[in-house]
Amino acid sequence: MGSDLMLKPNHNQDRRVHKRYFVKGRIFAVVRSKSHQLDYIENMSKGEIAFALIKSNPVRMGEIIEISRGGLSFSYIENKSKLAGISEMDILFAEKDFHLSRLPFKAVEDAVMQDESPFNALSMKRMTVRFKELTPQQKKKMEHLLKNYTTGEVPESIRKQAQDSGWS
Repeated sequence: MGSDLMLKPNHNQDRRVHKRYFVKGRIFAVVRSKSHQLDYIENMSKGEIAFALIKSNPVRMGEIIEISRGGLSFSYIENKSKLAGISEMDILFAEKDFHLSRLPFKAVEDAVMQDESPFNALSMKRMTVRFKELTPQQKKKMEHLLKNYTTGEVPESIRKQAQDSGWS
């Protein structure tokens, strides 16, 4: 399957401690190798940010599905890139000039998403990560993101449906 993460979810319990939130707009998670940093983009135009992002050669990049103070999940197009040795990620919301960089994380799950269309040639995956210890500045920016760029807590019915389908 191209993934170097071999974790099996425990479908019988919800392991999360923090409330989960849906995001407003297209907010992206970007996992890059340390040799390709995505720093100093705060004063760039949206076009320059897009170019810097492509140039950063992300190992995984995709739209955030849900987020909490303790982690997030995002969808991405399956690829053969390995995560070995990569332990930092960025959150990018170019529309609002928001960039939260170098978040330490641990991958919890990397699962194939069920496709509703038999004609889709791309295989989509969902990666769930848990944040490690954040700096005070990262915590402050995370609070800003949760307060200003989320639509509210994920309802229990959807959490249950995600848990039952393997999206813990």
